[in-house]
Amino acid sequence: MSVNAMTEEYEHIELFGKPALFTNARVDTHTVPDGWHVYDLRGSDNDPGSPCTLEILVVVNHAGSIVVPEPISFPDNQDYREIGDALDFLGDEITLTEFCKQYGLKTPPKYKLRPASREEAGLFYSQVEEERDLQAGTVGHMRMDFGSSGKGFHHSWWPHNEDQFNTGEFKDDLQEVVDTLRADGPLKDLASMRAYCYRNGGAITEDGRSYGYIAETEHYRYCLRCTPFPGDYQGYLYCYDLRQQQMAQQNRAVGRATFANGEQREYHDPQTYLAAIRQELPYRDVTGFRYETLTDDPAVRKQVDDILFDLYGEENPHSLADYENNPGQNMNMGGM
Repeated sequence: MSVNAMTEEYEHIELFGKPALFTNARVDTHTVPDGWHVYDLRGSDNDPGSPCTLEILVVVNHAGSIVVPEPISFPDNQDYREIGDALDFLGDEITLTEFCKQYGLKTPPKYKLRPASREEAGLFYSQVEEERDLQAGTVGHMRMDFGSSGKGFHHSWWPHNEDQFNTGEFKDDLQEVVDTLRADGPLKDLASMRAYCYRNGGAITEDGRSYGYIAETEHYRYCLRCTPFPGDYQGYLYCYDLRQQQMAQQNRAVGRATFANGEQREYHDPQTYLAAIRQELPYRDVTGFRYETLTDDPAVRKQVDDILFDLYGEENPHSLADYENNPGQNMNMGGM
């Protein structure tokens, strides 16, 4: 699972003589502030947790990620850089905001509004099934329009899940997000919304009338649907509790396997699931082994395909980005 660059608590490090931020987890590139950069560290085959090279993206032997305010150069004709003894842990934990204050850097906003992909369109509408709405941790949604003048701001709140996630903490967080979007963003007025959508893209409907934008704070995800035309409700803001999502995800199986004798197994740990595929796949013709990947985690789905391609002596032609761009249970890659 990837972490939010703005809310993660990092280890304070020095790399190649400059201060940087380190985390063992993968960093969601969508949350990296403009002007900042994220890189991956690769561990050795003998010790995957010990960083030996710095790279743009590491899938196998990922030993951590770093976030820095300036790009790091690579040697000519190389897509990696040897670390050697150039990595020093300074012994304290620090957030990106605290890092900026310590080094006199401009503090970026708490969240980054990014255009949604067409595959994420479901996040901008109400779930029909109550169970899925609970698993999504939906706090509620706000409906908005700018009135006949295009400069007003009329809104109403629609609770979900019996309003159980609508806490004081959430109300304060929501107010800050809406205030920011109102001050100088797509919720300022109708003209600003129209300009923002045309400038940033993010169409989520076939007719191109509605656009989607996603922002994440420490505990919440906000999905803003914009329809910048008079006569419609111009905005819907769906709000999700990320902690509730994580709890629901922990209870979900990563994958399942079946055998010709009728035996079925479910796996809740990604590494155990991947190990089972490596062990059983070569004997599938004898045992009838079949697997189904249930998680949407792109890293896990790619590793599943890596194992399959490796069985036939080939390399997986798809990058991790291909899996990130195709979320959902219906995608072909990393499944059966």
